[in-house]
Amino acid sequence: MRTRWRAASALVLVPVMVAAAACGSGSGSGSKSGSGSGPHGLITVTTGSTSPFVANFNPFSPTVQPGANGMIYEPLMFFNTARAGDVQPWLAQSYSWNSDGTAITFKLRSGVTWNDGKPFSAADVAYTFNLDVQEPALNTKGLPIKNAVANADGSVTVSFTKPAYQQLVYIAGKTLILPQHIWSGVSDKKTFADAKPVGTGAWTVGKVNSQVMELTANPHYYMPDMPKAKTIRFLTFTGNSTADQAIESGEIDWGGGFVPDIKKNFLSKNAKYAVEDIPLSVTYLVPNYKQGPTADKAVRQAISQALDREFISQSVYNGYAPPTNPMDLLTPNFNSILDPSLADQKFGKADPAGAKQTLQSAGYALGSNGMFNDKSGKPLEITVKQVTGWSDYTSVLQIAEQELAAAGIKLNVQAEAYASFIQDQNNGDFQLLIDNFGYTSDPYQYYNQLLNGSVAPPIGQVDQFGDYGRFDDPQVDSLLADVSATQDANKQKQDYYRIEHLVLQDVPTIPLFAAQDEIEFNGNHVKDYPTTDNPYAAPPIWLQPDEGWVALHIAPAS
Repeated sequence: MRTRWRAASALVLVPVMVAAAACGSGSGSGSKSGSGSGPHGLITVTTGSTSPFVANFNPFSPTVQPGANGMIYEPLMFFNTARAGDVQPWLAQSYSWNSDGTAITFKLRSGVTWNDGKPFSAADVAYTFNLDVQEPALNTKGLPIKNAVANADGSVTVSFTKPAYQQLVYIAGKTLILPQHIWSGVSDKKTFADAKPVGTGAWTVGKVNSQVMELTANPHYYMPDMPKAKTIRFLTFTGNSTADQAIESGEIDWGGGFVPDIKKNFLSKNAKYAVEDIPLSVTYLVPNYKQGPTADKAVRQAISQALDREFISQSVYNGYAPPTNPMDLLTPNFNSILDPSLADQKFGKADPAGAKQTLQSAGYALGSNGMFNDKSGKPLEITVKQVTGWSDYTSVLQIAEQELAAAGIKLNVQAEAYASFIQDQNNGDFQLLIDNFGYTSDPYQYYNQLLNGSVAPPIGQVDQFGDYGRFDDPQVDSLLADVSATQDANKQKQDYYRIEHLVLQDVPTIPLFAAQDEIEFNGNHVKDYPTTDNPYAAPPIWLQPDEGWVALHIAPAS
């Protein structure tokens, strides 16, 4: 559990000191180096995306390019997704809450400039937070902001309509600060392409074409001796197989693609190749809670019963992605808030007979062909969406298709380009989809994003918050609000326990297993990347804004 600062007086000052980043690197020796790292500090990366690059760096856009949020635009503080309680200063040096959690004041760094040379100021920070009030559609995190004020001493105070202690990660760690002198002139902030972004970050946009995007080091960056590299080159591929070839050959220095049998196909090829796998998320089947066949709890339950998660994990991930739990809880990360009475709740082997009984009890009829019909007499068919080229998910869904068929449920797999998948996910345009969820060091943020129906927009409107299936339970929303309003850890635990029981009963999502977040590094070319021994940040190149923190520290190996 992330450390929660407790109010000992009317105002609590929380200084956040800069910790020395004793960053890890690959070890061993080897001669193969590939072509990823050049003589001018070039680092070549891939996020695993299969979509062509487009010059869109708008942090409000659901299709914003990688690197925008963290490398170009920065938050006030860095919350390490890989290590709970690790908070570092970014644009702010410290923060302080008032006595009841309805206001927070940030002391900002001095000497910071935007990459167009204009000075960064408290007015920019106040402007950014006030946007959430002036244009509610931009408040995708559901922050209860009342107003933000730039103070005479250069600090900024953000006030809230209710206690916001548990929103700190979003307030300070996920809100990207924008230049008022640029964005105040933008009429439609949701559709603005922002092709030439003006940020405070360590990187500026070099070139962008469909296959290659390059970010160039900001020579006037305010953190001394950072970034370590000169250029970060992003490559996109048509699918996992071509990305795998680039990773395995050494072309990629920092990779985020799934490599089958990674010990044989990657680690064995060079002594300086390294893989870092820090538990960060869960892979889910996300059902549409509002419409279609998965709006029926019986269908969600039957799908879950029909799946053999251990078999899928062994078949696709060689057992490296262990099955998770029916409470939708990221473990062992959040074991501290797991109800002890639920500690033994686990997923078992596939139970097709049990799945059939669940559906029949709910009024579904089993046809002569062994497949169910829905309550109107039509075949019960469910379409699951995945990203084209993500071969591990393809394998997962092939097995799921067979296991659901054994339970009388027809599963149709629909693959689509990454950009289309994200659009459908955000708009709620799906019956079922497969994706990862988590990537936070705080259990409140985890459950709040996954389950808070009070901030999820109606289907058809863009949801950038997280409750993509539009799960909606007023009891869960109320319990999450209670957690957010207190710093009493014991009270929070009781609320979490009740949430876990409600989730167990209603099956708002269908958890599968701990997501395989293996990130590949070519130690011939790069050093000082996060490791399991020194997780100074979460290593995925696609995880924002952690990738911005890694991009500050990662360095060419020679």
